[in-house]
Amino acid sequence: MKRQDADRFDDYVIDFALDWMRSGERIALITLVKIEGSSPRPLGAQMAVSEGGDWVGYLSGGCIERAVVAEALSAIQEGRNRRVRYGRGSKYLDIHLPCGSAIEIVFDVHVSETELQAIDASVSRRQAASLRIPGDIDEFPPEIMFRKYYSRRRLIVAGVGPAALQLLKLGRFSGLDAILHSPDIETRHTAESDGIATLAIKSTTDIPDFQADANSAIVFMFHDHEWERKLIPAALETDAFYVGAMGSRRTHGKRLEILAKAGIDSVRLGRIHGPAGLFSGAKSAPEIATSILAEIMQVARSANVPSLIFDEVSLFAKQVQECSSIQGF
Repeated sequence: MKRQDADRFDDYVIDFALDWMRSGERIALITLVKIEGSSPRPLGAQMAVSEGGDWVGYLSGGCIERAVVAEALSAIQEGRNRRVRYGRGSKYLDIHLPCGSAIEIVFDVHVSETELQAIDASVSRRQAASLRIPGDIDEFPPEIMFRKYYSRRRLIVAGVGPAALQLLKLGRFSGLDAILHSPDIETRHTAESDGIATLAIKSTTDIPDFQADANSAIVFMFHDHEWERKLIPAALETDAFYVGAMGSRRTHGKRLEILAKAGIDSVRLGRIHGPAGLFSGAKSAPEIATSILAEIMQVARSANVPSLIFDEVSLFAKQVQECSSIQGF
């Protein structure tokens, strides 16, 4: 099944490329490898373009995507990789970037289905992966670059009701891998109808396996806080970069007292963001969800939690022969 337009501006383009390659079409994988000045997108941002003209991903704020697609189609037809500059100093005088900036982009039409399958499999297993990006096509010896890929950030919500559902939908729309743990059948069914994975919590003593790694956030959204007595300690045993709990300041104070009496030490209690969210006083489900997701993103950024919006394209060497000494790629 091909990617729909609603997913066009995704940060992860490998699955789109694989879809078209498996259907017999050639593709171009396009990577932002150099920035001079400012750029709305980071190094390593990618697009994928099929030979039929379908595409996904973005490299700017909307200034160059159409031009990139046209260039990609030309590269596919020629069957040759190319590196193109846009903005200041570019051959394309009609394409201007903000503040006189310039970017350089690599068009790779030789990337293999096997390489992309390996990346997609690693990311699905929530493991990091990397892909060699062709350097300066006309330079010899060429640059050696690797683009890193990380798993999607995972949003795990344990809770019931509209605010929990709104947070899951907002998180999924924002590119997070969203999962619901809930004792409420109606909440689970509504989440499932929105394409969100769900797991049932059968009782207050039924401790779920949150499967939360260091790229995960866990949020508790119960109005009956009895559910939290056993569940929050389990979350604090994971490597999740964020553990939050919904409620008022007064509710959170009582929550901390209960957990302290249960033997949770101050260090672990200090990991809990409560009340969860960047701003207080939110009453509607959308406001609560927006507030919590914004805090999760803020914590992730301050903690340098990796994501599909990779951290960098790494330029490892100028000499091809030095590649053999690079480990782990």
